[in-house]
Amino acid sequence: MKIVYLHGVGDGDPEGEWLVGLNQGLASIGAPPIDESAVIAPRYSSCLNTTGIKSKHPERTYNVKNDHDDRRAFERRQARVQRMLGKTGAVQTFGLARVPGPTVERIQRVGISTAPVAVLKQVKRYMTDEDVRAAVLSKILDTIPAKGDVLLIGHSLGSVIAIDLLDHLHPNLHVRRFITIGSPAGSPSLHEGSERILKRFPYARVDDWSNFLDCYDGVTAGRGLTGIFHGAQDFGIGRAAKHSAHLYLKNPAIAELVADTMYPSTDLVPSGSGIVLRLDDAAASSLLALKYAHHVAGLVDKDVRDRYEDALAVLQDNLGQELQFRAEGSALPPELAELVKGRIPSLPHRWDLPDAISQAVVLSFTNVLDPYEIDAGDARIDALTPLLMELGYPHKTGSKVAEAVREVIKEVAGGKRGFGPKSRVLAAAAGVALLAAGPIGIAMAGAAGAAGAAAIVSGLAAFGPGGMVGGLAMLGGLASTGAMVTTVAATARGGSQPLLTDPTSVAIHVAIAHALKSIDEPYDETLWYRLTTAETEIGAELNRLSAFSDEKAASVQRLQAALAIIDKLMEFMLANELTTPALTANSGS
Repeated sequence: MKIVYLHGVGDGDPEGEWLVGLNQGLASIGAPPIDESAVIAPRYSSCLNTTGIKSKHPERTYNVKNDHDDRRAFERRQARVQRMLGKTGAVQTFGLARVPGPTVERIQRVGISTAPVAVLKQVKRYMTDEDVRAAVLSKILDTIPAKGDVLLIGHSLGSVIAIDLLDHLHPNLHVRRFITIGSPAGSPSLHEGSERILKRFPYARVDDWSNFLDCYDGVTAGRGLTGIFHGAQDFGIGRAAKHSAHLYLKNPAIAELVADTMYPSTDLVPSGSGIVLRLDDAAASSLLALKYAHHVAGLVDKDVRDRYEDALAVLQDNLGQELQFRAEGSALPPELAELVKGRIPSLPHRWDLPDAISQAVVLSFTNVLDPYEIDAGDARIDALTPLLMELGYPHKTGSKVAEAVREVIKEVAGGKRGFGPKSRVLAAAAGVALLAAGPIGIAMAGAAGAAGAAAIVSGLAAFGPGGMVGGLAMLGGLASTGAMVTTVAATARGGSQPLLTDPTSVAIHVAIAHALKSIDEPYDETLWYRLTTAETEIGAELNRLSAFSDEKAASVQRLQAALAIIDKLMEFMLANELTTPALTANSGS
């Protein structure tokens, strides 16, 4: 595999300073240097400096119309890159990322205009003169391979040319990694007077795209490329303010990407060293969440199955990669070692029936794909049956649990139009499990002071694509979703519990109680009294606020919706004899 390097303005770096910088970066991470024989560095400054040049523009060779699947696979690879670079500590946030656009524009114009006149002319000429663009692209296409794999790096103007080149490449040439450094292509001013380059990113042709910029580099002015090019992923780095390719490429983060492509490692975390390590509770619950998600994927409607499975694959990659980074070569429990290798391990049979039901019910109220939002419909509940069967319990038990959850959701939805069994009654956002608030149609977030809600809030602040909030594992600790499931399930087993004040927590607890009672298992008989207290607390707060607030104030509507849901669930508990025996006896007299 070759590295194709496209230079910036000037004479094309005949001394190869860019490669010196790259090899210094590789040396800093203990990777072998790149030999000149592995490099293709076409020089095209003569085309940029020639006036009156005439050339035919090369044809676009990427004309795929439906590349949704390719884009999802691309995003999965992008997530891996972000995880990798996040671990280097060499990637920084942008110093000017929040500067208003016009201010950045002025900074960038100044940065470009401070270059020599000849340099400025090269940039403008390439963007505005179609014959120059055609000549440059044709010269590069004549120089690079017609098939195989390449690692493509573009600096400054070379990054603009590289972006422009992507949909003109030979059809049998694949870009294993695309790296742009010090790029001015994020500036709309650069595109003035010319048709915007690369209207459609070739997701199937390029494995990933990382753009690096120094916020003090005047040519970039701290502005990345994601605002203009959908495929780009921006990373801020330091010590390249002079806009030098040498300084950019000696950065260890870029070296990591190059080494990962040129010298891929096949090392895997060992599964053990004679000592079998046991899963902790959070890790075990994380595997339970992962298994549940796979069961949902197998039952979800066909029209969304591909998206669901692709999103799950991204999150599973994140979890496995996070485990590998955290282990740092040390032993893992066998189940987690299997996950690191990309295999789904068997679930441990470590939960008794009430615990298994409690955790399974919590999962049915949880968006395990967070931050992705994909309506799983009935599959979210139907998946409870095969999940409990995998834990060693009969099909009949799983069916009863699923039906109990379905009955609670139906009670909350109230049978209103738009809230049927197939509607998105349950969702998750901002790290909080949500329950649609019946006929009012708003979503209720958990109160941080309530036990169940607090667990959900902390539990879903999890590691997702590229380090964002997500559903299966958290950067600061393994499998926060697993911890959430364990914690919320534990709060539903009875005993002294804090006040429940949010509909999500109430619905979860009622569903668990109903599921346990449906199979003649003990349930939390104090739940009724905690709901009556919540009803009183919310009613009092509603009275206080509604005296002065607008009738349709958001806080008033939230409290009204919460009160309505809690009242519905209390009626449900009475109808299904989920209160204390004494109260049930009195209600029948």
